[in-house]
Amino acid sequence: MRLIKQFKDKFLNLYDNFTNADSSWENREYDFYLIFGQVDYEKSPWIKTNWKSNFEPYFDLLVKQSEFLKETGVRATKCKLEKRVSKKDNKEFVYHSDLKLGRLKWNEKSHEKWTMSDNTENYFLDFELWSPIWTICEKRQCPPEIYISISNQRDFENKRHIEFGYFIVVAIAKSLNLDSRPILKKLSERINSKATILKTRRWGKPEKAGNWTFGNWIQDTFSSDIYKNKNLHSFQFEELEFEPTWEVVYRDK
Repeated sequence: MRLIKQFKDKFLNLYDNFTNADSSWENREYDFYLIFGQVDYEKSPWIKTNWKSNFEPYFDLLVKQSEFLKETGVRATKCKLEKRVSKKDNKEFVYHSDLKLGRLKWNEKSHEKWTMSDNTENYFLDFELWSPIWTICEKRQCPPEIYISISNQRDFENKRHIEFGYFIVVAIAKSLNLDSRPILKKLSERINSKATILKTRRWGKPEKAGNWTFGNWIQDTFSSDIYKNKNLHSFQFEELEFEPTWEVVYRDK
């Protein structure tokens, strides 16, 4: 009986740890920002000169507030354009192959790898930062203190209609007690974002607020299907209603 009781107590402790961890993934609160970038490609954040002067200094102020600075992980996707010939009809076509960037961190060496010169023919797709890195989050069963993503809104051939050139998501855990608003307002002024908006959101809780719907975790926030269940680019940007759901931190006038 004593062995059974010990086994039962151990099982209940493991169950409690699991459920508490699962709860932390869902319920951790964040200052949740969306930043809509200008359409001008030359102002894109993945261009080296822009990143170094207009983006990295402000994001660095945020990331350095995390106790996991050295464990911060970055991943990015950029593609190389290659001309190939179809075996079926012997016609030439352009193929986009992923460039192997290796392990990336929050440092100058990694920034050099994932950013691009302004005259490159390569295509940038997306960037994602986790502090701490996602593998540590999994071990701790807790979402990151800081999360940042950047996504290019153009398609490979630049034929898609876009209302904003890039889409940035920033999430700062409330438990950091970091006043991120002034930093991101200065960033927005620097880049003259079309709009920068802020609300409180939990990491893993789907929610609907006004015209805005978020069905998945914060890391799954993209520009499609979050406003009136349609792609944001299907609306004229001026038609988007932010308030009262969002606080408008900055807006291009």
